[in-house]
Amino acid sequence: MALPASFLDEIRARTRLSALIGRSVKVTKAGREFKACCPFHHEKTPSFTINDEKGFYHCFGCGAHGDAMRWLTDHDGLPFVEAVKELAALAGMEVPAPSAQAREHAERVETVRGALDVAQAIYARQLIEAGAVMQYLAQRCIGPAEIEAFGLGYARGQDGSLRGSGIGAKLGQAAGLLTTRDDGTIRELFHDRITIPIHDARGRIIGFGARVWPGRRSDTPKFVNSPDGPLFDKGRTLFNLHRAAAAARPQAENRLLVVEGYFDVVALARAGFAACVAPMGTALTEAQLERCWRLHHRPIVLFDGDDAGRKAALRACRTALPMLGPGQELAVALLPEGRDPDDLLRMDATGMGAKTIQGRIEEARSAQAFLFDSIAGAIGPDAEPETRAGAWAELAALAAEIADGETRAQYLGVWRARFEREISAAPQLLEAEPLHAVTIADDGEHVFPESESDSAARLIALVRAVLRKREERRAINEEIADILKMAELAGFQKKAIGAAVRDIEEDLKHGPAKREEDEMQRVLYRRVLGIRGPMTEAMLPQLIDGSPRGASPQVKRRATMHALIDAGAARV
Repeated sequence: MALPASFLDEIRARTRLSALIGRSVKVTKAGREFKACCPFHHEKTPSFTINDEKGFYHCFGCGAHGDAMRWLTDHDGLPFVEAVKELAALAGMEVPAPSAQAREHAERVETVRGALDVAQAIYARQLIEAGAVMQYLAQRCIGPAEIEAFGLGYARGQDGSLRGSGIGAKLGQAAGLLTTRDDGTIRELFHDRITIPIHDARGRIIGFGARVWPGRRSDTPKFVNSPDGPLFDKGRTLFNLHRAAAAARPQAENRLLVVEGYFDVVALARAGFAACVAPMGTALTEAQLERCWRLHHRPIVLFDGDDAGRKAALRACRTALPMLGPGQELAVALLPEGRDPDDLLRMDATGMGAKTIQGRIEEARSAQAFLFDSIAGAIGPDAEPETRAGAWAELAALAAEIADGETRAQYLGVWRARFEREISAAPQLLEAEPLHAVTIADDGEHVFPESESDSAARLIALVRAVLRKREERRAINEEIADILKMAELAGFQKKAIGAAVRDIEEDLKHGPAKREEDEMQRVLYRRVLGIRGPMTEAMLPQLIDGSPRGASPQVKRRATMHALIDAGAARV
């Protein structure tokens, strides 16, 4: 049932998301938002936020993101229509009944949908009968499992696929299966091509993509898509969306890949990357990106590593830029030069192709990093001031396109810092130069740096040296931690080990005589007063000015140790 967008927006506006989620999850107020432990993955520290003002929830731990309707479909498992009905009832609204015109339109749509289902059955049957096409698919490592899962088919040549199917000229044209020749006659749009059915978010066929194969003459386009119609909208449709939706959830792969073509999706699914979609052979549109963000807050654009792939990724980032903000991010991962996912997986039987793709996905760069590298990455400190100024002007103009104010400010801050550090900064100091900024000449006089940049370079080198020492200290601490773990496994108590370490540190600092003297004084004091058991603060001597002696944890620990010694001596 088609519902007006204005009706859905009114439901979202009337629904207080924190109250809806609070029915099954404990939420607490945190400033202007609410926080909770994420219900989609196990956690102890809340990372799940709810923003009533913007009407969405977002988990910074697993990436779960959505609005009130998404909450009911993902968390409660309701179908979309049922979720809308429940929210409408809570908001005191009536779900609008379809008008006569809407019913008529729905009937036409269902008729077109039936024609597409008939065509799909014909194409699938014809593929099994086309041995040469099946052999070509096998060469591309596409077997029966992939053919069945994606519904691949074959449209025979000479316009012979749909004859006798009951699909007339008017219905065939409405469904995008038939088209008109230059002379006015009707022909099948798909003939002598491998067909790929395209589905909507609910898994219903809305059109086809069709690819030539080596037996086809080469003077035709490589890919042909269904024309826009009552069901198919090329600019808003993503291939494999209905399968990727479940795989992209936090409980599954918790990611969404966007690749360039249909067969890239098929190859990646065969290799275990199920959360994968592709546009209709064109650049990503704003509507397609919006659909991606409904599935995951940070889709990853996985394009070829050649010039065309980099330019396509750059266009995708520019398209997404105005819409970026909390819960709507974008990342870019480029494959090795000259390789696409299909080639990489098909030509590598050792499994390294899948590992290469996984590595590129894990190293995916954020949109801000990719845009900065694409625009200013090739500019160095030696570039002319005008060149550097031009690069910054382009970056500033891009940041100005971001609608969300805080995101825009963050982009400007990150880009400005990188620009100053990597492009405008003076050349850094070599490690062979001294670290200090002031030296002493042969005559004993202090010699200061000749320029401000020289001093800055030495400061940078000094900071680097400090950081190296910090890393060395961290490594030493890790070694000590490993030794303590080994000692605990051997039966030593952690407190006893710590006490021994502190005693050794005191000996290194003051010498063993100091500790022995302190211990002898306390033993004598205990023996004179006849103390049995731990010494308290009140039992310690008072200073001349009347202020009590401080009893550190170390003193209390030693007092307890002596009491145990005395108790043992008394028993003897």
